[in-house]
Amino acid sequence: MIHIKRGLTTAAAALAALAALTAPVAHATDNVPCHSPTKKDLTDPGTGHVWPGTEVKYCNLTRGHVPVYATRSPGAPVVGYLEQGGAANWFVTEMKGETFRDGSAENYWWGSTMADNGRWGWVPDVYFAGGDNNEDDAGLLMPGGYTCANVCAPLPFWAR
Repeated sequence: MIHIKRGLTTAAAALAALAALTAPVAHATDNVPCHSPTKKDLTDPGTGHVWPGTEVKYCNLTRGHVPVYATRSPGAPVVGYLEQGGAANWFVTEMKGETFRDGSAENYWWGSTMADNGRWGWVPDVYFAGGDNNEDDAGLLMPGGYTCANVCAPLPFWAR
């Protein structure tokens, strides 16, 4: 009887170990979120209105020379680039837009920022480090801490 119990215990342990080896790995949502909030005075390029002390966050990009689009659409004109990758670039907010694809990566979330040439626009979240397809960045939300899908009023100039 003791040998049978020991055998069953050993078999159960072996099955548990095998299950642990073959179980799918859980994916952590956005393991590289935007970070290091800081305040900047942002000026509306259309009206000259200043939005003082606006919180921005630095977001890690997967590469440099990332395009900044005029709107949240892959068909929109490119208004500039972010030449440095890594954590060199700051963003104000993110919003849903049209799906952008880059190889097997795709995302409908877009981050609002100023390109290196001083023009405002949107960067597809496929260029943000961490996360998965169609996941927003865990550290970057609309001002006020809420997420908005396409239409929110009133919107500051960087979220239009």
